[in-house]
Amino acid sequence: MTGPRVMGLGDPVRLGPRVARNRIVFPAHLTNAAVARRPTPQHAAYYGARAAGGAGLVITEEQSVDPADRPYEKLVDGTDPAVVPGYRAIAEAVHAHGALVVAQLGHNGGQSSSLYSLTPVDGADDEPDPMFREVPRPLSDAGLARLVDGFGLVASHVAAGGLDGVEVQCSQASLIRQLVSSRSPRALTFLLSVLRAVREAIGPDHVLGVRVQGDEGVPGGLTAADAVAVARAVEAHVDYVSTAVGVATRTLPMIEPPMGVPAGYAAHVPSAVRAAVSVPVIGVGRFTTPAHARDTVRAGDCDLVGVVRGQIADPAFAAKALRGERVRRCIGCNQECIARVGLNQRLGCAVNPSAGREAANDLAASPRAESPVARVLVVGGGPAGLAAAVSAARAGHAVTLAEASDVLGGQLALAARAPERGELAHAVADLAYEAREAGVAVRLRSPVTSAGDADVVVLATGARPAVPDWDARVVDVTEVLAGRVAPGGRVLVVDAGRGHAATSTAELLARRGAAVTTVTSALVAAGDLAPTLDRERWRRRAADLGITELTDRVVLGARDGVLDLLHHLTGVRETWTPDWVVHAGPPAPYVPELVTDVPVVRVGDCVAPRDLDAAIREGTGACEQFGPL
Repeated sequence: MTGPRVMGLGDPVRLGPRVARNRIVFPAHLTNAAVARRPTPQHAAYYGARAAGGAGLVITEEQSVDPADRPYEKLVDGTDPAVVPGYRAIAEAVHAHGALVVAQLGHNGGQSSSLYSLTPVDGADDEPDPMFREVPRPLSDAGLARLVDGFGLVASHVAAGGLDGVEVQCSQASLIRQLVSSRSPRALTFLLSVLRAVREAIGPDHVLGVRVQGDEGVPGGLTAADAVAVARAVEAHVDYVSTAVGVATRTLPMIEPPMGVPAGYAAHVPSAVRAAVSVPVIGVGRFTTPAHARDTVRAGDCDLVGVVRGQIADPAFAAKALRGERVRRCIGCNQECIARVGLNQRLGCAVNPSAGREAANDLAASPRAESPVARVLVVGGGPAGLAAAVSAARAGHAVTLAEASDVLGGQLALAARAPERGELAHAVADLAYEAREAGVAVRLRSPVTSAGDADVVVLATGARPAVPDWDARVVDVTEVLAGRVAPGGRVLVVDAGRGHAATSTAELLARRGAAVTTVTSALVAAGDLAPTLDRERWRRRAADLGITELTDRVVLGARDGVLDLLHHLTGVRETWTPDWVVHAGPPAPYVPELVTDVPVVRVGDCVAPRDLDAAIREGTGACEQFGPL
């Protein structure tokens, strides 16, 4: 057992032969930035930006130790010597800003796919994974020995590339985790063999860490006690222990939890490990603000704190945290990070449109305007308008933002009123703060009919509901969220759009006592919540609230308050007679009449209604559309 170790977030920490300048870590996560299974300039720019932002330790995404291990297309094949120049570029980009960088090495075992390799999946046993549904080929002792050599080979490439060390992946999507979870007697023998091979390849002057599995979130699965046991078994061989919860294809929402999950939800794992070993311990657990990170270190739950999405949302998270400054917060929407990589696209961020584009630099800050500056009028105070105002003001223009209502945020502010969606308000508050800091003049309750003395107008007026003309008591979800109507009794929520509008409003009404049924033409209810990992938690809450879900049905119309529904798979018609119908469907762009003879740039939903990321991205890039003024 170790004694108390009290430290501050900004204190240096020794990781074997090297010293991290502070306690903030940018842990391993998928970026989908690889090309031909090799690191790219985007990797270097991406990791370099977080080092420039103050992170003490950067851990790259997983590097595969077996060419046949390929659960997704863009997994880097670390066995290929051609990866070394890419590693060198990453090391140079991170070291230029004073941070350490190690590469995570792993093998996905039965949590892999034959889609790209066209060969059987090698696993700890022949149990199919619930996501990939492949029946693995159990690895023999000779097969495991071959993988030990693979770990050593990739570790040698990492060292040749100038990185500071290696982290061995034994958690989440990992063959080693699968061996430990199956209680295989070969598990620790294999892991120790891997660690010895890696140490031999990198030598004593490089960092060697291991990421162990804690709470798997399944009956009979691994727990914090198992993480402690593994950590104790490897303590003498490693320079740090990192921790994780959840299984990548079975309990994924535990790994990348959506908004509504509190910070520190996984702290019990690193806390238990830290009490049992003397090497530094890294903890993770949805730390999205400097206070979250600072408090978990001060509480002694871990020696270093892993912040992934917080540093995606704000690359300068670490430096701001140490200076006591405000950060642009991750809101846990998972739209552009988790959902995008799940669709085989490069990683992005809804609140930081530059994330995933660092090498292209296509959304960098606009250059300072030459004198005379332009007088910019931004019409609309939703996320697109706020982002446009911030971008233009930072470019040196004189910016006025006019919002017709008495609050900023537009539809986002309404959506934040729904259960489990309150963190959406952070995006509004952070943009509003940045606008004030940039010198934007904000005018509320100020409808605009002319450009006045502006040199250019940015139109960010959003969209308005498109409620169907049904002969029934029909209201749009926005009317409910705004509090202008309060449907009760028997309520039918028609999910004709996408995302959270229908489900969030259904939950709100059910909590108020209404008998709620949702109806969708899709084959599954709340299906659009699956890519962002919200669906599992929604289904549990819906069941607790007694919300009924109808699928495969289209509302054909209504007469005298009776709705005509078609089950489109069978052609069967049915009727419904609710007290209220709440409609959640695609809105229509709102473009007001404006008297002006100056250039007008449209951004966000008034161009075409889409998601939050499009609004902020287009607002941020609005200055590029000004042209000569």
